[in-house]
Amino acid sequence: MPSIWFKKIASEFRFQGFCFRQPFRSKTAHISLAAIFVALLLQGCGGGGTPGSPAPVIDFSKYRIGTAPDPLEVAPIFSDRFTDDPTANPTDFDYREVDSPSMIDDPGRNSETAPNSGICNSLLCDRYMLFYEATDNLGVNSIGLITSSEYDFDIILQDRTRLLQASDLPDLDFGGNIESALNATDPTVVLDKSNPYGTAGRYRMWLEGTYGAGGTLSAILTCESADGLTWSAPQLCTGLDLGPEFGNVSRIVDPDVVLVEDPAEQYRMIFEVIRNDGSAVLGMASSLDGIDWTVTDGVFTEDSAGPVFSGGPGAFDDGAIRSPSLGIERDEITDEILEWHLFYEGQPINFQIDNDSFIGYSNSTDGFSWSGYAIPVISPTSDLTQVEAFDSDDVKHPDIFMRVPDTFDPANNPEPDFSKFVLYYSGDPEFSGSGSVSAEVNRIGLATAE
Repeated sequence: MPSIWFKKIASEFRFQGFCFRQPFRSKTAHISLAAIFVALLLQGCGGGGTPGSPAPVIDFSKYRIGTAPDPLEVAPIFSDRFTDDPTANPTDFDYREVDSPSMIDDPGRNSETAPNSGICNSLLCDRYMLFYEATDNLGVNSIGLITSSEYDFDIILQDRTRLLQASDLPDLDFGGNIESALNATDPTVVLDKSNPYGTAGRYRMWLEGTYGAGGTLSAILTCESADGLTWSAPQLCTGLDLGPEFGNVSRIVDPDVVLVEDPAEQYRMIFEVIRNDGSAVLGMASSLDGIDWTVTDGVFTEDSAGPVFSGGPGAFDDGAIRSPSLGIERDEITDEILEWHLFYEGQPINFQIDNDSFIGYSNSTDGFSWSGYAIPVISPTSDLTQVEAFDSDDVKHPDIFMRVPDTFDPANNPEPDFSKFVLYYSGDPEFSGSGSVSAEVNRIGLATAE
C-alpha cells in the first residue's frame, strides 16, 4: 500500500477516540492496518455522532422532575435565592443564579440523630451533597453547597452555604503578570471512602478560577476537605498544557474529575477546551495525586495528545462540545470498570447566533474511544407545551450520578427506585418571567433513567 495513501487515511479518520489531523507519527508504526480499519468501521470522525447514528439507549423522558399539582410540569429542584424568596437580600452569594451542579452521595456522613457516628442511619442524614456555582447580584461567582436525605433534594437539610470564593484562590502568574482571582466557578467533587469521614482527603474538589480583565483567563485548582464544609487553600493544577492537536486554544475550563483508583491512575479529568474561533472540544488528563496531571488521549500524551471528543458533522453538537461529566459503571462484586458514560453540553454550528444548547451522551469501554449519537438525550422543554419552563431555552452543565438501582422487595421496599442514571443539569428559560433579575437565569434540574 503506498505510504501517501496511508497517511491520507490516517489524517481523515478517527482512531482510539479522536480525529487524526496529521499523519501517523513514528511511535505508532507498530499499529496494524487491520486494527486501523476496524477502528474506522466502528467510529466516525467526530465524537458527537453523524447523521443516521442510532439514538442512545437512555430514556430520560420517563422522569424529568415535576411539581404538584401538575406532575408533568418541568420544574427545577434548586433555584436562585431571588426566585425562592423575592424579599431576600440582594447581597446573598446565590441571589441571582445557581448553576454547574456536582452531586456526591456519602452515606458515611454524620447523622443528625447520631452525631459523630459516621453512619447514615436516619431519614435526616444529609448524605446527598449538591455543590454548585452561585452568582450574586453583581455577577460574581462562588461555590455553594446544599445537602439532603434525598437525591432529588426535596428536603434540604443544610441550606445555601458558601464554601469558596475568589478571595480564597491564590494569585497566579499569567505570562509574567500576577493576577488575582475574580471568580470561583464550576466545581467538581469526588468522594474518597478510603479516608474515614472527618479526616483530610475524604472530599476532593477541583474548580475553575477566572482571572484577568473581564475574567478572560482561567486556571484549574484543587483543594480537599474532611467534612465537605471547610476546605484547604486551593492550589494550582499543573501539567494541563495542550499541544498543536487542539488547534488555537483560548482557555481550558469546566473540569470534571472521577476517582479511578488504579495503581497507574488515581484520577481522570475531562475538560472543555475553548478555541479562538469559539468552538470547543474535550480533552483528558490523568493524575496520581490530583495536582500534577498528564494530558492524554489514550494513545499519545502531553504535547502529542489530541482531543478525545468532538462534535459530529451535521449533528446537534457540531459547533461546540462543552461542560463534560464522566460516570463510571462498575461491577457490584468485583468493582471492575464495566463502562464509561459521558454526558456533555452540545451546541450546533450556528450556536453563536441562536445560542441553542442540548445535553448529549456517549459511552466507552476504556474512557478514551467514544461512541457517537446523532440526537441529544435531553432537549429544552418545548415552549409549546410549557411556555415558562425553567429550561425552555437551554439545557447545559450536566452532572451524572451513577446509582445502584433498588431491588424489588415487597415487604421492605414496596416502591423501589430502579433509576440507574441520575442526571443533574442547568437550564435557563426562553421567557424572562417577572422581575429583571430573573431574566434568563440558570437553575438546576433533574432527570433520571433506568
